[in-house]
Amino acid sequence: MAALQAKAGNRAVTTAIQRATVTSPGPETTDEVRASSSRTPEAAASSASGQAQGEQQQDDAARRKQVAEDEAKDLKKQAGTAALTRADAEAQMWRKTGVAAAARKEATAAEGEAARSRDKTDAAERQRAEAEGRERDWAEQVEEAEKARSAAATAVSDRTGDETAAGTREAEAREGLADAEAEVQRCTEEADTAAKELAAVEAEVERRRKKAEAAAKELADAEAEVERCTKESDDAVEAHRQAEASLEALASAEDEAQQQAKQAAEAAHAAVETWATAVTTAKEQVVALQRKAEKRQGKVEAEEERQREAQAAVEERDDAVRSAVTGVEEAQSVLQDREREFAAATRAREDAEATLTTREGTKAAAEQQVSRAAADRERQENAKAAAQQEVARFEATASAHRRVEKDAREAAGAAARVRQQAGQDEAAAREGATEATKRAGEAAGQTEQTAEPEKPGRLKRFSKAFGFTNLKKMGDPGDTVILRGTAPSGAAARAAASDAHRAPAFGTPSQQVFESSHNFGITALGLGNDSRGLVSALKTPKDTQGSAAHQADKDKKGKSAGVLTNATMLAGDGMKVGGGAATKSGIVEGVTAAGEGVGVTTGLFSVGIGAREGRAIHLTSQKRDALKKHALKDVEAVRTRTLQVVLDRLGAVNAELVDKAAAESGSEAGPTAEQIESLDRSRAEVASLRTELREHLASAQQYAIHKQDNKIIKRAVSLGGNVVRTAGGILVVITLAGTLATPAAPAVGATGAAVLGSLAAYKGGKGGYKRAESVRHPDKWRRTTMAQGDTEFTEAGEEQKGSGWRAALEAVKVTKSIEQGERQLRAQEIYALAAGPAVPVGRNVPEDIRAEARGLLLDLKCDPARRNENAKEWSDSLNDPEQQEDWEKYIAKQLAS
Repeated sequence: MAALQAKAGNRAVTTAIQRATVTSPGPETTDEVRASSSRTPEAAASSASGQAQGEQQQDDAARRKQVAEDEAKDLKKQAGTAALTRADAEAQMWRKTGVAAAARKEATAAEGEAARSRDKTDAAERQRAEAEGRERDWAEQVEEAEKARSAAATAVSDRTGDETAAGTREAEAREGLADAEAEVQRCTEEADTAAKELAAVEAEVERRRKKAEAAAKELADAEAEVERCTKESDDAVEAHRQAEASLEALASAEDEAQQQAKQAAEAAHAAVETWATAVTTAKEQVVALQRKAEKRQGKVEAEEERQREAQAAVEERDDAVRSAVTGVEEAQSVLQDREREFAAATRAREDAEATLTTREGTKAAAEQQVSRAAADRERQENAKAAAQQEVARFEATASAHRRVEKDAREAAGAAARVRQQAGQDEAAAREGATEATKRAGEAAGQTEQTAEPEKPGRLKRFSKAFGFTNLKKMGDPGDTVILRGTAPSGAAARAAASDAHRAPAFGTPSQQVFESSHNFGITALGLGNDSRGLVSALKTPKDTQGSAAHQADKDKKGKSAGVLTNATMLAGDGMKVGGGAATKSGIVEGVTAAGEGVGVTTGLFSVGIGAREGRAIHLTSQKRDALKKHALKDVEAVRTRTLQVVLDRLGAVNAELVDKAAAESGSEAGPTAEQIESLDRSRAEVASLRTELREHLASAQQYAIHKQDNKIIKRAVSLGGNVVRTAGGILVVITLAGTLATPAAPAVGATGAAVLGSLAAYKGGKGGYKRAESVRHPDKWRRTTMAQGDTEFTEAGEEQKGSGWRAALEAVKVTKSIEQGERQLRAQEIYALAAGPAVPVGRNVPEDIRAEARGLLLDLKCDPARRNENAKEWSDSLNDPEQQEDWEKYIAKQLAS
């Protein structure tokens, strides 16, 4: 059951065991003692003399070795100091060349601006002269316009007088016209009155004439009636005569006929009398009508006389009207003439005024042009003054930038010379240190020649191969299979059975005892490893520094928690063994007690592990957040080329830049255009290489964030599994107490086992895959930087793939760790960027990028406080070439997920 809990501390324990094995002195062999006791006195005396001589030689060799080592140490320290000086000088040179380049650029820009300002000055002077000429020209035009305006004003005055006179004459003509029109009006009114009177007379004449005509008509009608009556009377007389003749003719006729004829004659006589009366009446009427007609004719004639008089009056009035109209026409003609004269005078006055307005406008426009030209002249004078000030300012700025450039070039040259000297001092110190180390090695070789070399015995090799740590690793797969496969809930179910001999179908008491015994042994190994790790951590001196101090501090916390957890698990495993034995023996009470104890211990150590996982998630989240906060966002997180190739090229270009800066600063005449262009090309390439380094660093930051995300996920899954397992333990206790009679406990236990088993299988499979890949593709994660002790770097050639069966064999070697994987590669690259200039791999890293990389170390919790160091000691450790391997392993541990 301790497969997951003890893994975190196994590596530290293994390292401690290996270090103890390597550094512990071997005991004196019994053969040497036996040989020394069997020597003769002569041989002993000779041996004593030779031994004294050998001891003297050993002492001399030891002294020479110590002197050489001290010298090598001092020279290495000097080399480190020279390297720091070189790095500082190189950084100073880079900054100063940058300052010089920027100052040169600013000076060139200022000189260009000064030239443009001088051009502006010349242009402003030309425009000022032009404006002044325009001002004189327009002033002359103003004088001419004033003369024209005065003449126009005089003309306006004359034309105004003419217009006034014409207006007076027009008024007089208008008055005459008004009088004539009044006369016409009067005459017209009188003519109208006469016409009205004539019309009235004519109407009366007409009326009278009509009456006369009516009377004449009546007279005619009466005369016609007289004539008709006369004719009728004549006819009646004739009829009467004929009747009398007829009467006379019928005198002899019958009485009746005579009577008829008599009656006819009487009738005719009566008719004659009647018609005679009618004629008389008609004639009287005619006479009356004649008198009436004559009377009316007289009135008509009288009225016609009045009409003639009225007609004469009308004609007289018409003549007066015509005369008045003629006077009006003459007055109108005069008025029109006067109006034309007035209009002409007005037009002349308006033309004069328009001319005056034009002249005034011309004058005003000319005055405006004068003002504008004066303003333009003044503006150009101001522009000229401003341009002259700009020229002075830009020339001063250019001069200041040139001084800055010169000072920066001199400072860069000085820094370059310091860098060259520091490089030479560093090289000399390293060469001297190498020679001293070589002498120390020679002295050590002489010392070793006088003493037999120590050889590790078989017991040491066996204990190294089959120590507690490796045994634990070997037993972990079987322990995981048992815990997560064959017995996830069988123990609890068997313990909960009322009949001890009624075992589940998938297991037997013997199997339970075997499985629990295996778990007990592995847990005991884990407890032993954690205990030894805790003891080792507690024994670590307080003044210990570096990764050992950090690891000891972590072990004090982690191993103590591991001891408590493993002790609880060990008690649970022991109860499982006891429960299996009780089941085999048929002791039901023992089964129940063991089951309750297993449930309690399962809940306890699951709670402990869950608390550890929760704390780990919290700390990892803080670590991830810090990494994200300080992640580089201005470059891409890519690795385009091998890091060491980029560093070596950067070193070469920096050396070229140093030589160029030194040569440039040594010239009194200043750098030539070719030198400046060459220096700029070198700086541009350095800038590109610096960007590439920052891209490597950004890629490492993203990898670290990815590892922390994975760690949070795995810890969260483990936390969830342990929460479920805690619930399973509680349910086991409840079930055995008789409170719950359902298969909930086995189901929950199986769920927790499935979750934790899946996580264990994922970890085991991933580890096996990585081991197989390290054999199948050995160059996949090959170092991209120089290792400790290397002075040159060779890029990998064509990859040589390992065989499939060797890869499969390597995958099952659970005790073997991967020496070079992606995590180790990333740790090496991070160290390469963070290492000090005294370390060969960090020799060419710029200071600002080194500071960013060291910021990543702080985010990875590789800070001085955790290493029990102050800031200077921490920086010195990063600048120590002999601590490169320790730092790389330390960073790799901090990157682990």
